[in-house]
Amino acid sequence: MDNNEFDVIIVGTGASGATLARDLSRRGVKVLLLERGAQRPLSEKLSAIAAIAREFPVAAGMKATTAYTVGGATSIYFGVCKLPTAETFDKLGIDLTRELDEARRRLPIAEVSDDFLPPQSLVVRDSARALGYPMKTHPMLIDPSQCPQGRYAYEAKWKAATFVDEAVAGGAMLATRARVARVIVEDGRAVGVEYFHKQGGGMRKAYGKKIVLCAGSPATPKLLIDAGIDDVGSRGFFCKPAFMVFGSVPGLAGRDAFLGMTECDLGNGVTLGDGAMTASLFKLFMLSNLKPTRLFAHASTVSVAVALNDTLGGRIDANGNYSKRLLPAELDKLAAAEGIARKILEYAGARRLFRSKYVAGTPGGVLWIGEHLDRDLQTRIPNLYVCDQSLVPDVTITPLVLLVCLAGRLANHLADALQPRVAAAVAPSDTVTA
Repeated sequence: MDNNEFDVIIVGTGASGATLARDLSRRGVKVLLLERGAQRPLSEKLSAIAAIAREFPVAAGMKATTAYTVGGATSIYFGVCKLPTAETFDKLGIDLTRELDEARRRLPIAEVSDDFLPPQSLVVRDSARALGYPMKTHPMLIDPSQCPQGRYAYEAKWKAATFVDEAVAGGAMLATRARVARVIVEDGRAVGVEYFHKQGGGMRKAYGKKIVLCAGSPATPKLLIDAGIDDVGSRGFFCKPAFMVFGSVPGLAGRDAFLGMTECDLGNGVTLGDGAMTASLFKLFMLSNLKPTRLFAHASTVSVAVALNDTLGGRIDANGNYSKRLLPAELDKLAAAEGIARKILEYAGARRLFRSKYVAGTPGGVLWIGEHLDRDLQTRIPNLYVCDQSLVPDVTITPLVLLVCLAGRLANHLADALQPRVAAAVAPSDTVTA
């Protein structure tokens, strides 16, 4: 780290930061990649999840979860893939059809058959269909070849850490345990970042021609506010509130599963999904919901996940903290959906039903193109860009593929601006597997 001058400094190593770093480093751009967490071996053991998972409040009685580690939240996400649509691009203000085609080639997006569903998922799906709630199977961001005999495997899920590894192999510099404190702005332009480097002896500064915030909704708003952008979150945000209803089916022999593989849209902004999960994640749910007597009941447990596509609202304060209250109509929708979830489980023969506490998804709709950013994702501060969940405009999709699309587009723009000679030297559309 003796050389502290770079072409591009990227804050965050999640889906967007990793993609951006990989694409730029392949073009010969000098990249510094800063990650707040450590570079840990990825697994789903309780100890491994506890070491990287971090909760933060976003609404009354609700917290969202992120991960501090190389690869960001892709180390703990479910793998569900709801692709961006034309409506998503219309809300965003950018047509990413070409980038979406590239992302389909770069990512392992797989359709899964009924044979891939575990027994507890089939029980819930069949019960829901019998009651008139047709659950459909989602595409998944997994490599089926890594799922022995069609069974769940954590290794099969795509993770941004693979792109980080490729970026480093291509010449990018990675600093872990590096918490960015502020963006350095001089003469009205972003010129670098100041960060605390746990392994590097305290506070350090790095300078770059372009600074890109890919730190995600938990961190990006505060960095922007401190840099002088005072209307962050001016439209509020969405956070996709959710809960689960659990029950036990005597004699059921369930197994580990990818959470959320099947889903039914109720048509009113609420979805019902299969809540089957891994035994490790199940234990975390039981502990967090004060159900220690059920810790080892994973195999006989069935569950339905209820999620709301909430409207924009709430506020972000000067410290980057989120606060929001759901509207009465939204709470009524969730209450009605809980009743449906209970009927589905009861029809499946489940007993001892209980509802989990509310949780929230990572906030989106915080930043908007044309208001906070231009079409090149540059803020009102020249040379300062944002490419992360903060600017995802569509609550109905899963954000990962959209972020890869945005990062690919931004990489092309930055490479053109920095090094026109090599901007097209390496096409980013090569196929990448998990």
